[in-house]
Amino acid sequence: MDGLLGNVARRVHLGVIEDSTISFPDFAKIWRERVTPMLKPRSRERWFGIVDKYLVPAFPGALRAITAADAEAYLRQRRTPEKCPRCDGKGKVSTGLRYEREALACPRCKGAKEIAPSPSTLNRETTVLKHMMRRAVVWEQLSRNPFLDSQGGSLSGLKALREPGGRTRFLNLDEIDRLLAACEPIPYLKAFATVALNTGMRRNEVLSLTRKSIDWQNRSAALTETKNGEARQVYLNDAALEALKALPPRMDGRLFPLHSNQVSVAFIRAVRRAGIEDFRLHDCRHTFASYQAMAGIQPRGLQTLLGHRDGRMTARYSHLSDAYLKAAVDGVVLGRSIPIRADDASNVAAR
Repeated sequence: MDGLLGNVARRVHLGVIEDSTISFPDFAKIWRERVTPMLKPRSRERWFGIVDKYLVPAFPGALRAITAADAEAYLRQRRTPEKCPRCDGKGKVSTGLRYEREALACPRCKGAKEIAPSPSTLNRETTVLKHMMRRAVVWEQLSRNPFLDSQGGSLSGLKALREPGGRTRFLNLDEIDRLLAACEPIPYLKAFATVALNTGMRRNEVLSLTRKSIDWQNRSAALTETKNGEARQVYLNDAALEALKALPPRMDGRLFPLHSNQVSVAFIRAVRRAGIEDFRLHDCRHTFASYQAMAGIQPRGLQTLLGHRDGRMTARYSHLSDAYLKAAVDGVVLGRSIPIRADDASNVAAR
């Protein structure tokens, strides 16, 4: 009791904060309760998953015992290849559909059964751990943040890892035709691919569509659940609208009665049948954005179509084809008495 009173007196009169004896797992429970209202649903799922699956098992002892060296050791251990979570270390995955009986090599580990976390994954885990330690200081569970140096900067061993640049893969028109033809034998898959290519919607956004979410007269779809947590409106062109109208009605109102994993694996099979190299389902979004950029849409408009809050994310998707860039240069010829203009670059993009 005297010790407790002494700690209170030092905190009140001297401003001295004693490190709490709480364990990291117990502090994680407190942290979870307090940050839940501040996080969006998708962030909550991701952050809490990191804490439960990785951080709590890695730091079972006292919160005050965690050092920067412990965090660095954790990151070194995490860089070691582990059982692939997508295929559970089997190297193959199945769509679960009756008409797709042959198992497919896991798209994540490429059949290797093991995979090392990417720099972006490790950076997310480090971000969560750093956030927890900062909150521990603010909530007076720790007297100081062990991950900061005397100047308040992050220690060198805990700085963010360099992440590779975004993918630049998008389909040319011939590849688009081949892909859609390969999707046709699979129920719902061609319609799914058509909508994804013509709207730039993410996989789960397309799967969330219902007949009530479509404004057939004004040619738009209302998305209530998106990656950034904000509702948005998606405009539908002729191809997307026709693909949706052709889908059979269902009692539950869903347009695509498929699970996300079923779509992903079935799509990979279609890409393989089409003879297309290095193309993922999310690259349909890249393709939509690239063709919109080559057609001349302004960056702010493309940002709105893709549902990005940060314009820097939009820049990742607006890749331009070599033919478009060449046509843009050839389109203006200087140093001649009679300027010569080549084909308009936007026309080249549509070829």
